[in-house]
Amino acid sequence: MHPILFGYTVAFLVLALGDGANSSPVLEYDKGLRYEEYQVEHEISALQAKNAVLHMNYTEIPLAGCQPCTAHEKSYCLGSDLVNDHCCCDRRYHEFFPFIPHTCYLGSTLCSTVAPNCAEYTRLRTCCCDKYVLEKWKQKSEGSTSCIDSWRTTKLLTCLFVVLYFYNLT
Repeated sequence: MHPILFGYTVAFLVLALGDGANSSPVLEYDKGLRYEEYQVEHEISALQAKNAVLHMNYTEIPLAGCQPCTAHEKSYCLGSDLVNDHCCCDRRYHEFFPFIPHTCYLGSTLCSTVAPNCAEYTRLRTCCCDKYVLEKWKQKSEGSTSCIDSWRTTKLLTCLFVVLYFYNLT
């Protein structure tokens, strides 16, 4: 390398990479802004949920003392509100929904329920949701194959087709 070119290169690098304290931007954060840290309280994976639902029978769920469920109550049961209230009301107790894939988080602030309170959530869960939700997830688990299994089958068939195609060419 030519000495003059080397000198210019060194000078450029010294100027460009020199005193970084003056050239780098400083990011300041709002000291009044607080972030809450959540910890996973419990988690049910999709595979765990599928295995659980295939071994449960919704006809065995007792409905003693319950009135027929309204359309609004069924909607609550089959939506995300049920899992929200489960995570809020059933903390560190028996897992009532091992057949629904979900993750519950534990934070320092109090959670709020969609149902009026945890007692109403428990009534809805016992009288309506247990049966309808188990029935829904059982149908989902029995009637569908996973995308991974169908992708593997497609990939296997494609490879087999390519091998047979090239085998017939030779």
